[in-house]
Amino acid sequence: MKDIEKIKKLFNTCKGIDFQISKDISNYNNKNIELNHRLKLLEQAQAFLQKIAQETQEHLKFQVEDIVNLALETCFPGEYIFQIDFNILRGKTEAELVFLDQKTGRKIDPMEASGGGVVNLTAFALRIACYALEKENDNVIILDEPFRFLSRDLQERAGEILKTLSKKMNIQIIMVSHIGEIINIADKIFEVSKNEQGISKIKIN
Repeated sequence: MKDIEKIKKLFNTCKGIDFQISKDISNYNNKNIELNHRLKLLEQAQAFLQKIAQETQEHLKFQVEDIVNLALETCFPGEYIFQIDFNILRGKTEAELVFLDQKTGRKIDPMEASGGGVVNLTAFALRIACYALEKENDNVIILDEPFRFLSRDLQERAGEILKTLSKKMNIQIIMVSHIGEIINIADKIFEVSKNEQGISKIKIN
């Protein structure tokens, strides 16, 4: 009888353990289903964010490239194409600024092009493009000698760029310059000079 009781007690213990294991497995399965559901939602959210990021990049790429290429085409017609390439490096998105020869499509070093004028002009255009991306600007931008590295034969064209971008983007440009070809395109000129006492005088033309 004692052996039977021991076996019965052991059976009930095993039965209880089996019940607990079955319950745990059920809970784990339910938890697994819940986690898979959350994972699926996170993957969908990630895909959505990646799509939004890609669309935002494409929008920025188009807007910036449009402004820079307008400037380059005005000063260097038929010579250069500017583009932005987005690459993922070490888990981060990085932008590479690329200059192409318009005739061959090959990459070029802008520092060796047109005596640095391409870099100077691109830097100016990028400033304007960044300004355009800001939503809370007051439609005024101040520039200090933006085209000082351009050769003389391109300076008049640079002035035309200012006119074009000012109208296209509806901005007022206030610029400091000593280049006559650029000064002459201004709607209003403030000529600043100093007298013998070092006092500045302003003449409006």
